[in-house]
Amino acid sequence: MKLSGAGHLFLLLFFGTVDLPAQAISSAELASSVSSAELASSVSSAELASSVTRGERCIVWYNVENLFYPDNDSTAGDDEFTPQGLRHWTWSRYRDKLTALAKVIIASGRGDPPELVALCEVENALVLEDLSAHPILGPYHYTYMHMESNDHRGMDVACLVRKGKIESVQWEVLPFIPPVSETRDLMHISLSWGHDTLDIFLVHLLSKYGGAGATADLRRSQTAQVAQHMDSVYAVRQRALIMAAGDFNDAYEAYTMEPLRKARFGGDSLTPMLPENGKGTYKYRGQWSPIDQVLVLQSLQQSSIAVSTLLLAPLLTEDLSYGGIKPKRTYEGYSYKGGISDHLPLVIDINPSLFSARGGQ
Repeated sequence: MKLSGAGHLFLLLFFGTVDLPAQAISSAELASSVSSAELASSVSSAELASSVTRGERCIVWYNVENLFYPDNDSTAGDDEFTPQGLRHWTWSRYRDKLTALAKVIIASGRGDPPELVALCEVENALVLEDLSAHPILGPYHYTYMHMESNDHRGMDVACLVRKGKIESVQWEVLPFIPPVSETRDLMHISLSWGHDTLDIFLVHLLSKYGGAGATADLRRSQTAQVAQHMDSVYAVRQRALIMAAGDFNDAYEAYTMEPLRKARFGGDSLTPMLPENGKGTYKYRGQWSPIDQVLVLQSLQQSSIAVSTLLLAPLLTEDLSYGGIKPKRTYEGYSYKGGISDHLPLVIDINPSLFSARGGQ
C-alpha cells in the first residue's frame, strides 16, 4: 500500500517512536493511511475518514476503559490494576496507554486539538495530571476538571480543557441521589464565548453488570435526574444551548432513556445527534451499539453541530469471534491487548457563530 507524506506522518504519530505534533490530513489521505485488508472488508473508506470539517469548537467524548493509576490505594476496585495485581497493570503499560490516548486527542482535532476532551472511566486526578502534562499534549496547555465520586470501582467522569481557547469555563459535579448510589457523578460544564454559553452535561450511567433488567430502573432514575438538572439550567439561561454527552449504557430508544425523550424545556425537547459515520461506538457479541450519545435541544440549528465516530485503524482490531472489526481494548478478560478502550470516541464539531444567529428566548 502506497502512502502519501501525510499518510506516513499519521502512521508515525500512532506507531512511531518519535512524538510529532498532528498535521492537517485530508479525508482521502486519512482513508488511505488507515486502510488495510482486514479493515477494508468491514469499514468503508467513507466511514474510516469522516467528511466532517472541524468546527469552530471541537469536543471529544471518550470512554477510556479502566484508566487506573498503577499505585494501589484504598479503593477496592483498583486492586487488579496494579503491577502486582491480577492484570499486571505496570507503569510501562500505563505510560503506553497515556501516549496512545494523547495521540488520539491530537488526531481528533484534525490539525487543531479539541477545546474540550470529556473522559469517563478515569480513576483519579493523578491520571489527569500525567495526561495533561504528557509531552504530546503539553504544548496545548490543557487543564483538567475532576472530583472524586463515590463510585464503587473508583471510576470517574472528568475532562481536559484548553482554557486559552475558551473565554470562560465553570463546572460542577452533581451526585446522583437515591435510589442510585455508589456510582460516578454527573458533570456539568458551562463554556462561554462572546454572548453564548454552552452547557454540557457529561454522563456515564450505571452499567448492565448484574443484568440489564436488574439495573434498568436505576438507569431510568439517572436519566430522570439528568433531565431535571438540564431543566434547571434552561430556566436561568436567556439563550439555552444545552447538550448531554456520554456513555448511557443503552440506546436512545431504550426504556431507560424515556425521561430524556419525554423531557420538555419550554416548548423544546432533546434530539439525538447521530454520528455521520460508523454504526456505533461499542460492540457486544457481534453487534455494534450506539450507547455513547450526544443529545441537544431540538431548536438548535442542527447544521451547527456535527457528530462523528473517530474510526482510526490503531483503535480497531479484527473480531475473530463474530467477524468484521471491533474496538481494540486494553484487556480482554485478563489478557493484555495493548489497545486504549472497548469504546470508540465521539467527535462533536460546533460552530458558535451559527448559534449566535438565534434569537433570545
